[in-house]
Amino acid sequence: MQVRETRGGLLLAEETAAPREIRDKLKRIDPDLILGQEVDSRWSCYVWRVLLRRGDRPAQWLLDWREDFSDPRSRPRPLSFALLDEVVALRRDSRRSVVDALEANDQMVEAGDEEATEETLGISSEVYKRSRTLSPIHRSRGLYLSRARARREGRD
Repeated sequence: MQVRETRGGLLLAEETAAPREIRDKLKRIDPDLILGQEVDSRWSCYVWRVLLRRGDRPAQWLLDWREDFSDPRSRPRPLSFALLDEVVALRRDSRRSVVDALEANDQMVEAGDEEATEETLGISSEVYKRSRTLSPIHRSRGLYLSRARARREGRD
């Protein structure tokens, strides 16, 4: 049994399950649902995916079983029966509001663009500030001493 924190801060105990049990329960919800897994190289473990197959077309992705569904880079969760609750919540007649995937993608791209712009402006302002105060080429002690000697001797 695993304990996880929900989005609202509530601690929830989840019973882990075998993939066969989850597949059977998914088939009861909809016979076209498929449970798959892929290796997540970032976390070095499997991420469980729910796919929907409609006829001869390729399977359509529904969700990845992760700690944060809105972040595709978050840590994968261990397989549990709570996955079934999320799948049921994605159905059309569910009370839970579902964010449109294209809209969420646009928001993510926009946030990434804003972050990149802020980072670029920060770097450029730092470079501008350094160009006013520091030389981009390292000056050695010997060069400093030879120039000081030339100034003293009036050869400047």
